[in-house]
Amino acid sequence: MNLSSVAVLAGIVVDAWLIAFVGLRGRRPWLQATYAACALSYLVLGAAYVGTNEHVLGSLDGTAVLGVMLLANALTAILVLSLIHGETLTRQRSIAFLLLVPVPGLTALAPVAGWTPATAYDGNAIGGFLVVCIGIALAESIYARITSRLLGTQAFWLILGIVSLIIAGPVYSYEVDVLRGTTLAGANIASPIALACFALVALQADPFPISSRPARGRTGPGRIPSGDAIAFEETRPKYAVHAARGESADGRATLVIGRTPPASTPSGAAHATIPSSRNAAVQALATASEFLGSTRGGLVVLEGLADLAVLSEWAPTLEMVVRLRHVSRSTGSTVVLSTSRLTSSERRSLGDLQLSWWTLPDPAQEIEAILAQSFGGGGPRLLAAFCRSHGLRREDLTTDHMPAFIAFLQEALAELSGVVAGTAGHGLQTQLEAAASVLRAFADQGATEVARGKWPSRTSSQTETELLVTAAEYWKGKEMEELFAAADQLSEREPLFEKAKAVFVEQLGDAGESLLRAQLARLGKRPEDLNRADLARIADRASIDLGSLSDVVDIPEEKDRIRKQIESIRQRLELIVEANR
Repeated sequence: MNLSSVAVLAGIVVDAWLIAFVGLRGRRPWLQATYAACALSYLVLGAAYVGTNEHVLGSLDGTAVLGVMLLANALTAILVLSLIHGETLTRQRSIAFLLLVPVPGLTALAPVAGWTPATAYDGNAIGGFLVVCIGIALAESIYARITSRLLGTQAFWLILGIVSLIIAGPVYSYEVDVLRGTTLAGANIASPIALACFALVALQADPFPISSRPARGRTGPGRIPSGDAIAFEETRPKYAVHAARGESADGRATLVIGRTPPASTPSGAAHATIPSSRNAAVQALATASEFLGSTRGGLVVLEGLADLAVLSEWAPTLEMVVRLRHVSRSTGSTVVLSTSRLTSSERRSLGDLQLSWWTLPDPAQEIEAILAQSFGGGGPRLLAAFCRSHGLRREDLTTDHMPAFIAFLQEALAELSGVVAGTAGHGLQTQLEAAASVLRAFADQGATEVARGKWPSRTSSQTETELLVTAAEYWKGKEMEELFAAADQLSEREPLFEKAKAVFVEQLGDAGESLLRAQLARLGKRPEDLNRADLARIADRASIDLGSLSDVVDIPEEKDRIRKQIESIRQRLELIVEANR
């Protein structure tokens, strides 16, 4: 076996390994199929050369080999275009695959025109087609390298792969022709280098793993307008996640992309976790475009935009946003971008894109404004008491906590039923009912409604003035202080078991209470006997037990979700312990 056969045979082995590697690691079936077809064409050319050169195979039809050469070059151009314009080619593949149209005709004309693999790069129609295919791939790669901050790194590897094919293809063919050497008869010794570069780019831009992928096809309509990218201006991505929950409940295919998986994914919504990678912006683009391409009219909520800016830098992230806007418009879908944790300069540059911009309120601030309408300056005190009783931080409050907060206010008023009576008690009850009504109305509003700017904090206070005057005359202004004190005492007297149970049930559902009672049984305690030291031990033991559970889970996204729940339970229990010192 001569040296050229050994080199080509080694390339065949590498090509086969790359096909298997991309097939197993990739998450884009259409791109994996294109890559496999391209790699197989080079593998067949190499096998044909080794077989004939080593007399393993008989004489092969030169027309068939020439046809495979044409197919390999056309598929190379299609693969490169797919790697650069993947977010659009998923819906317009027919444009790129038009490069395959001349292949059958040129192959059929080869015997008549006397074209052979040895003369493929001569000045004829075959050579012109091969040069056009490689030229398209090289030109697109160079253009992406020069103009794109997002795809600059990927374009470099594409250029390297294409140049290697050119050197080992037409350049080598011309050198052999000048030196009167033996050609490789269609085989390209640099195909392993090119395919390795293409595989690297494909995996660098591979979509994130998605949990609970919805069915393909057109999805149901939602309340958030379609066909555009919308920026949600908020301090934390509360309304972004709330919108995902509402849209998925309406039957719309929804994907949430964030740095960490939520403790409980909104029902019906898929979730993708952003890994720590410099290619995170490219992967996010691929994830969103693949999702919207398969579920037209869907919704993608990018709550981790600031995380992408940190991982991939802001310029590539901004280009990703521009590309996502084009995807949303072409698919009739919606992309929601949370501006949470972006710097002021990043917000300004994002605003320069002329996106639809929705300014949204902080739920905690609006709750305080609603309480101020009925209870004056004591609203923050009531809200703080609720947060202490439930182990919550103020910034963690969302409209989802509204039913629990209203129940807390009603329980605080019930504590005063034997103290505050008559006109004062009736006045407090009326004020509470009025506040509860406004709180429910505010919680029922979605992002579309609150984006109009009619927030409680922006409206004039509409209090029950007459009732307040009557109560003040009866109690000389003390009934409000009584209510605030009752709320404080309620948060302090609420059994630790109930606080801990609320945390476990919120994170784990109904199974959370069973887990908490099992931990109490191990301590030999009854729920009413639970103290701060026991709660700290339960936090540690629950972390260990749930951590062992996550270690046996093989699905990465489920493992991350369980770990997130463990961390949230531990932190919330620690807050409860600190608040009860």
